[in-house]
Amino acid sequence: MYGKKTHLIDVSLLMDREHQTLDVLAGAAPAPLVPPCAQGATEVLPDGTVIRIAPLRRGDRDAVTGLFARLSPDSRLRRFLSPKPALSDRETALLADVGSAERAAMMAMDLRDGSVLGIARYAEHAGRPGVADTAVAVADEMQRRGIGTALMRRLVACARSNGLQLLTATTLWENRPARALLRNTGFQARSSSGSEIELELQLGPVIPPAPDLLAG
Repeated sequence: MYGKKTHLIDVSLLMDREHQTLDVLAGAAPAPLVPPCAQGATEVLPDGTVIRIAPLRRGDRDAVTGLFARLSPDSRLRRFLSPKPALSDRETALLADVGSAERAAMMAMDLRDGSVLGIARYAEHAGRPGVADTAVAVADEMQRRGIGTALMRRLVACARSNGLQLLTATTLWENRPARALLRNTGFQARSSSGSEIELELQLGPVIPPAPDLLAG
């Protein structure tokens, strides 16, 4: 699929720090997307299932809320790092505010009915051009089939094509599947605070890596 064998780890994984990116909604006109962000393609999962990965359309709240409804309380906790029984209108609008170089998302769809199986998203940090937070979530019944890995790799390719230099991610220390997926897509641990671990993927000039806190 992408030339490198990976573990099949597709839980609802990561949180992008939405509270750090709220103010970009009122910013300058967004730059347009470039391939591979603007293109869809079919993907064959390791079990032979064929899905489609395509850009999430700007303002597609139905896709966001539809996937959220398919996440268990535990998956929502891993995605948002705190209990999340429901999305507010503002949170839904923020998650659907994509379709630009600064904020983009890719979704995996079931070819049989068009339902959304997973979404991977990045959003540029306010005040930190070229640096974006990432997150991915996969519907509970479709986890551990390779969807999260496929989405994250497409998202990384999208971010690189859009000129981003650094991707960040946050997950829980206890979330071993998330840590493994990030390690397999090139992220490295940078810091840790309490139950959370912060990770980075350098897309621009390479900087010396921090000790690998992902192991263990």
